[in-house]
Amino acid sequence: MSGINLKSKEFLEGLRLFEEDRKVDPEFVLETLKEAIIRTYQKHIDAPAAQIRVEIIDNKMRVFHDFLVVDDESDSFDETLDILYSEAKEIKPDVQVGDTITQEVDFNEIGRSSISVAKNMLKQRIKEFEKQKVYDEYKDKEFDLISGIIKTAEEKFVLIDIKNTIGIMTKPEQIPGEEYREGQTIRVIIKEVSKNSKGSQVILSRSDPMFVKRLFEKEVPEIAQGIVEIKAIAREAGERTKMAVYSRNDDVDPIGACIGPRGTRVQAVISEIRGEKIDVFEWNDDLGELVRNALSPAEIRAVFYAEDNDEKERSHYNRPLTVVVNDDQLSVAIGKKGKNARLAVKLTGRKIDIKTISDIVAEGIDINAKMQEFKEDQERLAKEKEMRAFLAQQEEAKRRQEEFESQLAESDTGFAEEAIEEMAEQSPAEEEVTIVELAEEKEAAKAKREEKAEEEKKEEAAPAVEEPVQETVKEEPVKEEPVVEEKKPERKKAALTPKQDTYVSKLEKFADASNKQEEQTAKKKKKRKGEEDERRLRAKDLESKEYEIRPEYTEEELEEIALQQEEEEQDSWINEDIDFDEYEDYYDDEE
Repeated sequence: MSGINLKSKEFLEGLRLFEEDRKVDPEFVLETLKEAIIRTYQKHIDAPAAQIRVEIIDNKMRVFHDFLVVDDESDSFDETLDILYSEAKEIKPDVQVGDTITQEVDFNEIGRSSISVAKNMLKQRIKEFEKQKVYDEYKDKEFDLISGIIKTAEEKFVLIDIKNTIGIMTKPEQIPGEEYREGQTIRVIIKEVSKNSKGSQVILSRSDPMFVKRLFEKEVPEIAQGIVEIKAIAREAGERTKMAVYSRNDDVDPIGACIGPRGTRVQAVISEIRGEKIDVFEWNDDLGELVRNALSPAEIRAVFYAEDNDEKERSHYNRPLTVVVNDDQLSVAIGKKGKNARLAVKLTGRKIDIKTISDIVAEGIDINAKMQEFKEDQERLAKEKEMRAFLAQQEEAKRRQEEFESQLAESDTGFAEEAIEEMAEQSPAEEEVTIVELAEEKEAAKAKREEKAEEEKKEEAAPAVEEPVQETVKEEPVKEEPVVEEKKPERKKAALTPKQDTYVSKLEKFADASNKQEEQTAKKKKKRKGEEDERRLRAKDLESKEYEIRPEYTEEELEEIALQQEEEEQDSWINEDIDFDEYEDYYDDEE
């Protein structure tokens, strides 16, 4: 039977074109081709329920048709699905009713019309694959800054070739007054990625505020590193952009970082957006100060909550504001065609009603009372924000502590549970006393052993001297410094300390106390070692010195000593004239 040769030059060339031009995986092409062949053959025999299989054998794609063996007398026989028992027995002698007989299909039976159906189906599946691939590739890149080449520039839209697809930039997403030409390289952001029956559509933009933000991230290293943050941005494309920046490092000026040396950084952004003006000011958590900065260059006299009966807008986070300015500052605050006020509204996210001093006096509004109410509310909101941040930190600390304890429980710590509980029950003062006592006892025993060893060495190395020498040497004896027993610290009640915000486990407390005692013990060891070294040096100096003892006697004492020596010689029974060697043989014979 014939089949598709997967190693043929034509087939391999087709796969290469799919992979290079359409960026389609060859495995996907093979699976799609299998499904197309199955559907085509089912349509050819007019049997959608026919059991058709496509397998690759010896680098050839071959088609098989499975038939169910039925009894020759069956009334439900279908030649596209079943095969009679008598016919099946000729193919396979040991076949039984209910078994399956497989027959290979000749590709020549499919026909050219069916092949064209398979071709169209393959094209459709590949298009669907490309749509999904484009969607998956760009869905996670929304608001990313990319470069593309303009393919078509029309009055209402511009088609831009980006990687693997064509994006569209509609009229509202263009900078007013900007001209585009084919072949021009242009920078845009991916504003939206959608998928419909016609395919995946990537909408590009140059008028969105995020476009300016991404340009600053490219030009300002401090923003890319996270030191400076763009907290809020509002834009009227082609006219003006207002941007509030904040620095996480007190040594870095956020405004100066965005402007750059001699304005090089901000000028690079302005040139990209065709001369659009950019106002950069510092972010302030105080809503009143933020509104003042957003409405600059107008001078603001007061900011407070506006009177509004809509209950939905009574929330402190979206409540409308009233801004008071001098009569001559009203036009400056509103701006040309209301542009300045609109940007302030976009940046703050609040409705702003700008009024003059004359309007406030005419309405009889107490500015001081309103400002005091607004100030107190802002202080309360600031405290609530701090409290939420503090609680979030507490929750995070608690979560980490639970993770640590769970990991500690799962791992082998080497401590018995009873020992851990006993250590946890001890107060910090009791733990400290116990550790100090043990360290002192250990150091005292070690010092005694070292002193005993030093004394033995001295006795072995010291020369034999007469008794009078010992009496005289007592004037400069080697003083062995006694081991001074350190007073044990009194157990005092722990002083009351304010409750800590961060939870600390008992095991961590014990570990901290142990570390402190180890440091104290190390210091004591170092001190004792220094004293012992000094004592050894002193002993060595005494051993190296030679003492010449010359006792002094009176004449009477000398005469008395001479008489005692004479008496001792007379009383001695040993005669010096006796030769003791003569008697050696006598003693030898006795033995």
